[in-house]
Amino acid sequence: MHPLSEKWVLWAHLPHDTDWSIQSYISIMTVTYVEEILALMHTLPDSLLSTCMFFCMKEHVNPVWEDPANKQGGCFSYKITQSIGDCWRNVSYSMVGKTLSKEKAIQEAITGISISPKKNFCILKVWLSSCAYQDASKITYLKPNGCIFKKH
Repeated sequence: MHPLSEKWVLWAHLPHDTDWSIQSYISIMTVTYVEEILALMHTLPDSLLSTCMFFCMKEHVNPVWEDPANKQGGCFSYKITQSIGDCWRNVSYSMVGKTLSKEKAIQEAITGISISPKKNFCILKVWLSSCAYQDASKITYLKPNGCIFKKH
């Protein structure tokens, strides 16, 4: 087995759940090894990514803006219209492998990612613990065109 440099937790929030307290989020799995993230992402069907919200967060960081690790930060928000499953998997792999940004400070500020389904597209967000990094071109794999930075 190949250990990751830190643990990550996959969370889900059901699409019609109007409760946004932390109790409404479902912790699916804590990922410790490369092989676990590969197996987990392989078993997650694309159809589920288009109908349910998912969050992959650092261990001990809840998938809510109010979490102390997120409170002073923000997120890069991307509109994904095609190859949603491939995009989610590749961004997940890059994040847990510490290659989502070439800049170490930005990589360390990343607390997680989320995907939120809409009618004909999904919103993918890269969550950060700080608002100091707002240049979307510093995030690898995702194109900065149309990306917006939102403060939590």
